[in-house]
Amino acid sequence: MKILVLTPSLPYPPIWGFGTRVYQFLRLLSRHNAVSLLTYEEPGETSKVEAVRKVCQAVYTVPRPAETARSKRTAQASSIVSRSSYQRRNLYSTAMQQRLDDLASREAFDVIQIESSQLAGFRFDRRATLIVDEHNIEYELLQRMYQTERSAVRHFYNWVEFTKFKREEIETWRTVTGIVSTSRREEAIMRQLVPATPTLVGPNAVDVDFFRPGNGAHDPDSLVMTGLMHYRPNIDGAVYFVHEIFPRILASRPNAVFYIVGAGATDELKRLASRNVVVTDTVPDVRPYVQKAAVFVVPLRMGGGTRLKVLEGLAMEKPVVSTALGCEGIDVAHDEHLLVADEPRAFAEAVLKLLDDRDKGAALGRCGRVVVERRYTWHSVVDSLERFYERLRGTAAAPNPMGTGAR
Repeated sequence: MKILVLTPSLPYPPIWGFGTRVYQFLRLLSRHNAVSLLTYEEPGETSKVEAVRKVCQAVYTVPRPAETARSKRTAQASSIVSRSSYQRRNLYSTAMQQRLDDLASREAFDVIQIESSQLAGFRFDRRATLIVDEHNIEYELLQRMYQTERSAVRHFYNWVEFTKFKREEIETWRTVTGIVSTSRREEAIMRQLVPATPTLVGPNAVDVDFFRPGNGAHDPDSLVMTGLMHYRPNIDGAVYFVHEIFPRILASRPNAVFYIVGAGATDELKRLASRNVVVTDTVPDVRPYVQKAAVFVVPLRMGGGTRLKVLEGLAMEKPVVSTALGCEGIDVAHDEHLLVADEPRAFAEAVLKLLDDRDKGAALGRCGRVVVERRYTWHSVVDSLERFYERLRGTAAAPNPMGTGAR
C-alpha cells in the first residue's frame, strides 16, 4: 500500500508520547508498505528530517515559523472570537493545503492517516482511505483542563476551546473512513457518538527491547516522573506532586529526591528545583533516571489517551504509583501491576509503602513487565493497523465540511 502520514511536527527524536507513536508507526508500516510523511518543519530541523527519511520512503515538509510565547498568546486570544478553535487554526496553513493538493495530483495514496483531529481541517484526496489516529479525545482533554485549572483566565479559555473543538472533533469522526483510538474506553465514546464510522483500538505501546529491566543499582530515596515538560498536564502533575504530595513523603523520608525528567521544562517547573527536587530538562536517555529510581510516579490530574510513560516504567519493572487518570485506558489493576491513588495523602502513603517494602515493589514490577510484553508492543499494534487498512480500503469517506480551512 501507498500510505501518507500527516503530522503537526517532525516525530524525531522520539522522546515524547506523540512523537514516539508516530515514529514507530512510520518505521514498522514501512516494512511492507511505501510510507511517506508530510509535516511542518521549523528552522534548524534539517538533521531531524534526514533521520526520519531513514525509516520511511519520503519526507515532505512545509516551513513553519518558530512560535514564541508571545505570538502563541496573541493567537490564542484572537481565536476566542473565531468560530474555529485555536487547536484547528494553529495547524492550518495555505502552504500545507497546497502541498496536499500537489501530492494528490502526482500520487495516488491508498491511505492517508491524519495524526490527530486538530489536523483534519484540510481538504484531502477523497480517493484515499482516510484514517484519523486520535492520540487523545482532545475535547475531553480540554474539558478536564478547564475543570482542573485554578487560573480564571485558563479556565475560561479552555472552556471556550472545549466547546468549539468538541463540535469539530465529532464532525471529523463522522466524515473520515475510520478512527484509531488508544483505548477501549475512548473507542466506546466514539462509537456512541458516531456509530457509523469504523473504529480500531491501537493502543500506545513500548519498545520492550529498549525499555527493559537494568542491572544497575537503584537509589532507595529516588523518585522519578518523566514526560514532555512543556505539556500542560505534565506541568500540572509535577507542580501538584511537589506542593501537595511530596511534603508528606519528606516528613517520613527527609532524604528523598524527586527527579522531573523530560524536555522543555518551563520556568514554572525550574522554580521547583531544590535540594530534594531535581529538574533535568532534556536528557539524552531517560532510562538511567528510571533505573535509578525506587518508585516511578505518575501524578496526573488532566490528560487524555494513554500515557506511554506508564508503559515505559512497567517495561523496566519499576514500582509505579499513579492516579487513576494517569493509568486510564491501560489494562492494569491496582495492587497487581501498580498502585493507584488519587488524593495527596493516599498517593504519598502508596509511595512510602513501596519505598519501605522492596519485595512488594519488585513483585509489582515483574507483573507490570509481563502485561506490557503480552499486550503493548509496537509490532502487534502496527499489525492490527495494517489489517484495519485492508478492511477499509475502497470505502469512501464522507464529504468533509470541515475541510475548507480554519476561519
